[in-house]
Amino acid sequence: MPPTGVPDPNAAVRTMHAPGPLSGALPAHRPRLALVAGCHGVAGALLIVQAWLFAGLLDGVVFGAAPPPAAHLFAVLPVLAARAGALWMAGVLAADVAIAVKGEVRRRLVEALRRSPPGGARPEGGRFAGLMVDGVEALEPFVARYLPAMVQAAMLPLAILAVVLPLDWLSALVFAVTAPLIPVFMILIGRGAERLNRAQWATLARLSAYLLDAVRALPTLRLFGAVAREGERVAAAAERYRRDTMRVLRVAFLSALALEFLATVSIALVAVFIGFRLLWGEMAYERALFILLLAPEFYLPLRTLGAQYHARMEALGAADQMAPLLETPETPGMPAPADPASAPVPAGAARGAPRVTVDAVRFGHTPGRPLLDGLSFTLEPGTLTALVGASGAGKSTVMALLRGRLAPWSGDLRIDGVPPGAAPLRPAWIPQAPHLFAGTIADTIRAGAPGAPDEAVRAAARRARAAPFIERLPDGYATRIGERGAGLSGGEVRCLALARAFLMDAPLVLLDEPSASLDPDSEEALVAALEDLRRDRTILIVAHRLTTVRTADRILVLDAGRIAQSGRFADLAGRDGPFARLAGAASPLLRRPTAGAAA
Repeated sequence: MPPTGVPDPNAAVRTMHAPGPLSGALPAHRPRLALVAGCHGVAGALLIVQAWLFAGLLDGVVFGAAPPPAAHLFAVLPVLAARAGALWMAGVLAADVAIAVKGEVRRRLVEALRRSPPGGARPEGGRFAGLMVDGVEALEPFVARYLPAMVQAAMLPLAILAVVLPLDWLSALVFAVTAPLIPVFMILIGRGAERLNRAQWATLARLSAYLLDAVRALPTLRLFGAVAREGERVAAAAERYRRDTMRVLRVAFLSALALEFLATVSIALVAVFIGFRLLWGEMAYERALFILLLAPEFYLPLRTLGAQYHARMEALGAADQMAPLLETPETPGMPAPADPASAPVPAGAARGAPRVTVDAVRFGHTPGRPLLDGLSFTLEPGTLTALVGASGAGKSTVMALLRGRLAPWSGDLRIDGVPPGAAPLRPAWIPQAPHLFAGTIADTIRAGAPGAPDEAVRAAARRARAAPFIERLPDGYATRIGERGAGLSGGEVRCLALARAFLMDAPLVLLDEPSASLDPDSEEALVAALEDLRRDRTILIVAHRLTTVRTADRILVLDAGRIAQSGRFADLAGRDGPFARLAGAASPLLRRPTAGAAA
């Protein structure tokens, strides 16, 4: 028999045989899940009352000497309306919980991704996207349909059995003997389906990751004439996923057929026993009709649970893919990023150029192997500092730490006394390849300050040296560009990114190789814009060009996880050390681009 009582949400989660993404999301919604159970309990009680009223009405019509009273007839309508309302309310509450749970799981997935070290075991982009979309959506049927089905299967059959037993022990015996067959067959068939569903989700995860990699590699594939061959491989992978999906659906349909067959045979058996006793005059018509009306409703929750068992299997397959990411422990010694809301913000911290202090910072992407070991430096307000170093020295990691995207193992980072990422000290970040979204030029500049007036947008463009090329465009600031700045040169994209920083009016600006791949004219315009940008701002640049390094107030040379040298260009160039080696003729660090360099 089904278990007695209302299932605890935690017990429902434990039926997934894994902690899963729901283990931490469902308990917070226990009150609403209890309301769902209560609504189904009310609907079950009203169903029994409804069957008794219908049986009495039909008995009065068929065998009664007088028609049933109008009050008895109209009593059925409120019961029907109340039962429909209870079921509707249960569905709304369950759907509401499912939406909230999906949002919580997505938030935990993003937090887990941010917590995992970039150099460690992180899911591929396609696999993670599949989990965030299809994987999380697979949890909704489990919460919105499978859990309510468990509640109904636990309460309604027991209530009907308790009502039928005093009226007809033989029908109650048939109910008690045949009811366990449905969950038994459901479990037996579900074992094979569960294995197939896990395999299907693993195939989907691999296909998502593979497809995204193939899309990213399209330029290379076209270059080597391998697009057709790669298309065949993608088609073969999609065909394997189709076959896995069809295997799961075949088992699901087979289980539904088996459960429907058992329920139908059981109802027919009850009807046969009641029919013979009616024929022999051993049972009243009203009682027999009442039991027959309840018989399908007795098996319906069990059949519904069997039909929704596929939702449980699908959620279990998705949970298996999410569990390794959600259960990844935090890097030893690596605290969670500071909460901006809880960080103290000194008065006036957002006004003027800030002072940035980095004190004895240790951090690495692999536990036990620090990339930065005792890193310390200070960025004075209103200065432009260039950070240089060999490839892999940790320059981009320093930028990520200052942006609050990573947290150090030890040491301290402060921007005017506030931890990185704490509002309102949000730095302007301009990567080597700034991302411009599809839209107008004005919308692109306004991304850093939504709602800025048109005149402010134009002023920011002029200060970033972007106004001349914008005004040459057919529609000026209303000209539409494609995703990632399609239709613009590399220098124009960087100028628009600088215009964002001007409009954003951020006190701290971080730039990663802003002059990479620029021709001399574009580089000169960029340097002139930086000279304007540095007023009332603190700027840190990862520099790979002589022009930027020469104009910097100070150069920081990163070597072996620490600042090995610090000073102006003229001082460092004349001394032996890491900077002199980087500035050598064989190094591309300080080469000035030729006129033929790509824009």
